[in-house]
Amino acid sequence: MLAQNIAHLTLIGGVALILALVTAGAAKGVIGVGMPIVAMPLVSHIIDLPAAVALLSIPLVLSNLRQAIEGGGTVAALRQLAPLLLGFCVGIVVGVKVLMSLDDAWLKPLAGSALLLAGLTVVAKPGLTLSSRGEKVAAPIAGLLGGVFGGLAALSGPIVFIYLLATSRDKDLFVKHASLYLVFASAVLALLLSRYGHLTLADAGVSLVSVLPVMAGMALGVKIRQHVPIKLFRLLILSVVIASAVDLIVAPLLPSLAFFASTGQPA
Repeated sequence: MLAQNIAHLTLIGGVALILALVTAGAAKGVIGVGMPIVAMPLVSHIIDLPAAVALLSIPLVLSNLRQAIEGGGTVAALRQLAPLLLGFCVGIVVGVKVLMSLDDAWLKPLAGSALLLAGLTVVAKPGLTLSSRGEKVAAPIAGLLGGVFGGLAALSGPIVFIYLLATSRDKDLFVKHASLYLVFASAVLALLLSRYGHLTLADAGVSLVSVLPVMAGMALGVKIRQHVPIKLFRLLILSVVIASAVDLIVAPLLPSLAFFASTGQPA
């Protein structure tokens, strides 16, 4: 599926795809997360949504791996995230099955509406924090919803990021927890796509190559991340979530970008 989509791109489409991946990598370099949130709306204008999910599966694992293990405390972090990850495992199965059965015209507004709701919730209460008891209740729910939307559109992060913003008191801790979650979530997504025949060996090769522009973008963005204060850091994450949500909702209403496909048909 993915390899066929890529094969039908024109030169302009290929360049646009590379620029989209570099842009998404740069966003991740600046705010520590958000690569799929930026990449998915851009890439899904060039190739179809299931192919875009497959394309991002390997970059999501590799781009988050270093951040997930650096700084120590990885085992303790995994124990803390366990309820979240268990909820995710249930949700991802549902999300992937829906991905394979619904048309893009339904998938994009559905995913976008959920993102917009999550983002606006935090905008309405920017100082949102959770008690220890609240964390125990919210963690599996956030994981479940993250899994559903991870399967739908490789957007397993945004809803979980809202939860992590409410529970992380430190910027670096947020990045570590978010990266650990994304490595786990992306690996499970890749395995499920392969299990359902939507990530072939050729597709995996294309996805692996797409790591290069993502890493190039990250190198640009990470240079300025240490200069971003915590309030601006939170604002950047929420802004990216809301902008991506709006794009997904309105995308089906826009004219198809057919010129990206060499056949003259939408990719």
